[in-house]
Amino acid sequence: MRRRMHSDPASIHLFNPVARRRTRDAIVDAYLAEQTDVGIGRQFLAPTTAGPPGVGKSSSIDRRHLAGQGWRVLDADKVKDHLLRDAIEQGIYTDLLNIDLADGHRLMPRELATLVHTESTKLLDTITEICLSRGENLVLEGTFSWPGLGPRLMRDLAYADYEKFTILDVEAPQHITRARALTRWWRGRQEALRGGDGFGGRFTPGFVIDPLFTGSSEETVCARNARAAFDHPLSAEIPTVELLVEHADGGDGTWVKENGVVVYPQVPADRPEP
Repeated sequence: MRRRMHSDPASIHLFNPVARRRTRDAIVDAYLAEQTDVGIGRQFLAPTTAGPPGVGKSSSIDRRHLAGQGWRVLDADKVKDHLLRDAIEQGIYTDLLNIDLADGHRLMPRELATLVHTESTKLLDTITEICLSRGENLVLEGTFSWPGLGPRLMRDLAYADYEKFTILDVEAPQHITRARALTRWWRGRQEALRGGDGFGGRFTPGFVIDPLFTGSSEETVCARNARAAFDHPLSAEIPTVELLVEHADGGDGTWVKENGVVVYPQVPADRPEP
């Protein structure tokens, strides 16, 4: 006797490739529609840090006048919000969102953000490709934890005839980074309980942050990858490439290349470039 199968509409929506493609396309369109005043200047800014948002990147960008009005922000966390909202509407996470945490309150949507990480990355790649084809001024939020990111970005920027690529590396000690991540999550959770954004705070576990700090070295994986991107031969394919480094305790640095040649700080002819 054949067993009768009961289909869950939410599961059908999630795994039906046609329906899923429509959902992804709708999210891409919605994300792009959120900003309509984007300038066409073929400039690209990649602020990077070993921690979550809130470690000082935004204030550094404002202080240095690196971006602002007319720049589109590419942020995978915002894409995750779109994906989580769709999943909730389809009933995908109903069981999880009924779980109570130790504070006596339910699990909140952004605390499930890691479940949509892979799909959010793919969608952000699609959004980035569209924006690059338009020549938009772009800010890409990220950590530069993947060593291949710099070369890939420079290939894409060169192909799209971008004029300037700026890497802003904001460094902070491991204990400060972990504390800020925890504080940011808890503050978002408390605000939701007080009637604010019901999605709550985004939880970044310590095991995600810790690998970005290696041994006794003061330099994070992100800092090394940012430097490697600046030093990469592909940087010669973009007219201007900048590397700006900030440390919580001072010791900031600035390096600039024009057509692959370091022009700041100036290097004596008898000394090799870093």
